[in-house]
Amino acid sequence: MEVDVVKSLKAIEELKVNLLQAQWLFQHGTVSGAESEMIQGLADLIALSYLVNKRLGFDFSRLDRTLIKRLEEWRAEDMAGLESQWGDISLLYSYLAPED
Repeated sequence: MEVDVVKSLKAIEELKVNLLQAQWLFQHGTVSGAESEMIQGLADLIALSYLVNKRLGFDFSRLDRTLIKRLEEWRAEDMAGLESQWGDISLLYSYLAPED
């Protein structure tokens, strides 16, 4: 059992390093104007977040539910004016939780 815990902790630490690298890639892309770096960094951040979530023992669906709840909160408080100016939060909410 201890080996599994150690392996899991090691994996989490590696994933955290990868998260920092993905953030750096995104930042570098924004500074240099490299669209492919920006998109790759963002995709990596999303995928790595799901993988860290799983290594911590949570289901992917729990992260999804928490994300949806967070979007509802951000929409209500109009985080950074994204909702009132462009409707971005509602668009993302509709994309992630479409109504049938």
